[in-house]
Amino acid sequence: MPPPTRDPGSKPEHRRPPCPDRHSDKVGWNDWLETELALNYDSFKYSGKRIEDLATPLWNDHSIEFQNLDIAQRTKELMRSEGALIDLALENIRFGTFEKDWGALSVERKRELALEGLYRGSCACPASEDVRILCPELRIDGLVGDGEYNVMNLLERLMAHSPTRTSHINTVFLFEHPYISHRFRHSPAAPDLLKAWVRANMLYRNLCIVLTLSGILQAFNGRSFIPSTFVKQQPKEHHDKQHKPGKNCCNAHREAANAPKVYACTKCFKEMERNKLKLCGGCKLTFYCGSECQKKDWAEHKKVCGKTDFDPEAAQPHPENGPVEFIGCPPLSDGYTRTPALWRQIQYLSETDSQDRVYHFDTGPNRTVSIDLPPGIRDIFLVARRRAMGSGSIPAIHTMFKMVTETETRVIWGRPSVEQIRKQFEREYRVEITEETIRGAEPFASPTQRELKEEWEFYQRRLESVNMGLEG
Repeated sequence: MPPPTRDPGSKPEHRRPPCPDRHSDKVGWNDWLETELALNYDSFKYSGKRIEDLATPLWNDHSIEFQNLDIAQRTKELMRSEGALIDLALENIRFGTFEKDWGALSVERKRELALEGLYRGSCACPASEDVRILCPELRIDGLVGDGEYNVMNLLERLMAHSPTRTSHINTVFLFEHPYISHRFRHSPAAPDLLKAWVRANMLYRNLCIVLTLSGILQAFNGRSFIPSTFVKQQPKEHHDKQHKPGKNCCNAHREAANAPKVYACTKCFKEMERNKLKLCGGCKLTFYCGSECQKKDWAEHKKVCGKTDFDPEAAQPHPENGPVEFIGCPPLSDGYTRTPALWRQIQYLSETDSQDRVYHFDTGPNRTVSIDLPPGIRDIFLVARRRAMGSGSIPAIHTMFKMVTETETRVIWGRPSVEQIRKQFEREYRVEITEETIRGAEPFASPTQRELKEEWEFYQRRLESVNMGLEG
């Protein structure tokens, strides 16, 4: 990504020391960036110049082919990140008490959480120090205050973009700010390369905002965080440049260049070493883990592969028709609404490598473990799961909880604690699970032969969908 610019035509009249390392000096790192934001925006002047009027073009560092591919990948990544944040925000705000609890926090505690969110967002965002200068919204005073760009207002804007009030969205949402709109304005006759560069900057900027808001919510919820050396997938041209950072390269690029590299497939985002990824034979810029993912991605990738003009619509992923559901996912009973956490579980169970699993449990940020059960117990569990997911049946939820926490009867990959399992069921079904509530609930009605037969058939179909069919 090209570096951002201050107001077109202007140059800073100051020399500053390098930005402190965010991992070893989080406060100093943020203070440095807050000073940069102040220098950029505290005395912002609306200039008459457009960005194409700059004496030194800033958008010529990459080819239009690279920019188109980068835009397509960032658009896809931003949609995924926005969907995940909407899911998390709905869970905390619509189905939880985040607004009340956040308001009750001391200013000092809010500032601590905002700083942690900024740190987490920067660890996940490419070229984070450069990109944050494009985000006047991301200043701690603004995030924790009562103004237009505080945490709640930013989250509400994004949630309003989801027509179904789920994590399913059809297009990317772009946060707007008058300073940024003015800084990057250009004429309709501007070169395609400039238009592509502006679009890329807007995507990176919004990715930084979204990942920061996600980090704040995760920190608020007490979720642990381990900084990753994972380098998000970018076209090969960018990878090659990252291995040779110049003396003027920003800290983020130097840090990425010197860290152990783990890249990801453009389609499935599977993390792999770079030398194990395959290049697209057409543009020779895009990585895949194998031919299967390349084939699946071709409908999207062919719109930008080798494209030499700028068309923002070409980079827009095809929207899905609705939330993903697994084979045999039960229909909803009248009046029952699934929580975002339950929709997330359904999405986990729909993935290819989960067709022989009966449930997933979160054990860390973006990390789950899946469980399977012995055949006889599995059949009863699947009936209970169907009743719980379809209607929120309390006895069914209690039955699932007891089955997966009774060590002698379960087969489990990974080891979430009983408390982790309890909290996840409570989030997904909005119930309280205690010894008292279990004793006081109605008993679980034994599965009927019809229910058992249907669940067996659904299970068989799921296995057959990934060539794992069983006999019998």
